[in-house]
Amino acid sequence: MATKVFGFLAAATLATVVSSFAGAANAASLSYSGSTDYEFTNINDEQISIQKFNSSLGKLKGVKINFTGDMQGNAGFENRSPNAAAVTVNLAGIFGLKLNGQSLFTLNPLQANTYQVTKFDGKVDEGGTSGKTIEGLTATQSSTQTFTDSQFLQSFIGAGNVNFLFSAIANSSVTGSGNMRSYVDTLARANVSVVYDYDPAKVPEPSAAIGIGVIGGIALLSKSKKKLASNS
Repeated sequence: MATKVFGFLAAATLATVVSSFAGAANAASLSYSGSTDYEFTNINDEQISIQKFNSSLGKLKGVKINFTGDMQGNAGFENRSPNAAAVTVNLAGIFGLKLNGQSLFTLNPLQANTYQVTKFDGKVDEGGTSGKTIEGLTATQSSTQTFTDSQFLQSFIGAGNVNFLFSAIANSSVTGSGNMRSYVDTLARANVSVVYDYDPAKVPEPSAAIGIGVIGGIALLSKSKKKLASNS
């Protein structure tokens, strides 16, 4: 009778272990980010490094990349015309992000502001009534893409970093009177975030580890029982 009980208990415990392994895999995600500081444009192929996905965590299914480009600038102008004018300051640029020579994103952040000024007031000082100095202009744009192609995903798997290349070309301008003296200082920065979507590697749950211990204990008890029976 005892042997039958042990047999039933071992079978039930084994079923628990199998169930624990089968139910261990659930979708998971992991994110990393990198950025640059504000720098004067133009910026050519500045590196942004993101940690790669560790394949021991599981199978990588997809990569979501978010790219944000920020512009910042100061401007000044003087209307030297004998007539009043409406002057527009455009803070603008073309931002790009590449990986392994492939273009992933192109952004066009833009901020336009229009100012009314009088005819030339006799002083070239980017001030008074015919000129203006503007500080703290800003423009931002973001975009997101998700990639699932297995060949593309290989660039994100392994040790070390995956290296994106960021570029920013300024298209800022001041438009208005035909007799306009002006300048625009343009700075840019970028932020890249990467989300790894993956299926976790299957590992036994605590209940499975307990079940394995129980099976081992049952085996020892069975062995001891047989030994006692043979000695009697």
